Amino acid sequence: MQQFRYPAYRWRCEKLTRVILPENIKDTRLLGLDVQLALISKNIELFLKGEPALNILLWGEKGSGKSTLVRLLARDYTARGLRIIEFRDTDYYSIYTLYGLMRARSELFFLIYFDDVSFDNNDERYRNFKSIVEGGLEERPVNALFIATSNRRHLIAEKARDTQDIYDRDDQNEQSSLFARFGLAVGFYPLERKLYLEIAGYYLSADKFNGWENAAESFALERGGRSGRVAQQFAVYHKISGE
Repeated sequence: MQQFRYPAYRWRCEKLTRVILPENIKDTRLLGLDVQLALISKNIELFLKGEPALNILLWGEKGSGKSTLVRLLARDYTARGLRIIEFRDTDYYSIYTLYGLMRARSELFFLIYFDDVSFDNNDERYRNFKSIVEGGLEERPVNALFIATSNRRHLIAEKARDTQDIYDRDDQNEQSSLFARFGLAVGFYPLERKLYLEIAGYYLSADKFNGWENAAESFALERGGRSGRVAQQFAVYHKISGE
């Protein structure tokens, strides 16, 4: 198989494996995310033109479409040479082997994808991750960008504190330095009621019924809040239960 022939791969145990993308990826899966999609698309356009572009952090609510948006990028930009590499290796330093493969295909462009990044304080994995994102003697290839998703804006659990202790400030500065490496941080926020119901109504289509809005709201409350994923789940639940 010709290397990097397909849109998406997974890097694990220093090996590339093809990722089979869902066939039903559609823009409609990202209803209500026009602003986020526009920002990211403009950045990708710069990247594909060989102009300076930013590492991307998609942060915010679970089920809000962050991972779906990454899949959409893989689909929409494949013909223009973009490839998504999902990094799943437990050894972060294996990324330097991956860098070599990317440099050998300088005509292609790569997004190195870290999904659902989250660390606790004093997590050794955090420092390893930070070191590869920040770069050392060997930085990422010019034809590669990082893209990460996380429920946390700064990727690491933050302690609520009001202190002037110099060591606490050092910790905060270290956390901020990692966040700063992702020049394009795009937030995914809880949906307002109106937009949530619009999305639920779209998925319900001909299966709408009187009073479905209240049922949709109750469904969201039971699942911790409104999101595009919850709206889609409600539509399927209605077809199953008839409620």
